[in-house]
Amino acid sequence: MSQETCAQPGERPGNRPCCRRSVGVPVEPAILAALLTAEGYGYDLRKSINAMTGGELDVDAGGLYRALRRLEESGALASRWGDESSGPRRREYELTEEGVELARQWLVAMRRRERADRLLGDMLEHGLAASGSSGGPKPCCGCPRAGCMKERMTR
Repeated sequence: MSQETCAQPGERPGNRPCCRRSVGVPVEPAILAALLTAEGYGYDLRKSINAMTGGELDVDAGGLYRALRRLEESGALASRWGDESSGPRRREYELTEEGVELARQWLVAMRRRERADRLLGDMLEHGLAASGSSGGPKPCCGCPRAGCMKERMTR
């Protein structure tokens, strides 16, 4: 969730607890995803990640380069110095077999987290609706939602 998402009009983004606990862009899987499609230089990877996500994810440049170094040290990436004839020397990165396997591991972990986030979101939504705090009608727990939390909790 971006910090702008939960800010109210006239409120500084990041003031709410849900924003302060935000972890930002998971840089490592973003790098792996970008490198699964093509090799690239650090700056180009940042632009690719931004483009691949329609501008939703903007990776911090410092975090990107730190993550690239960590991934290379772990064997997930290989790099080489690019051609200097077209400007300053730049490192070009590519995935290794270990990097492809790491991408698979990230996918499994992120899908698991996605399910947990969805369940927690449903719990919060149901709890707010049941308490009348959602602004919507208070269900008697003839809740119209498919997979209602009360149904799950009484199984």
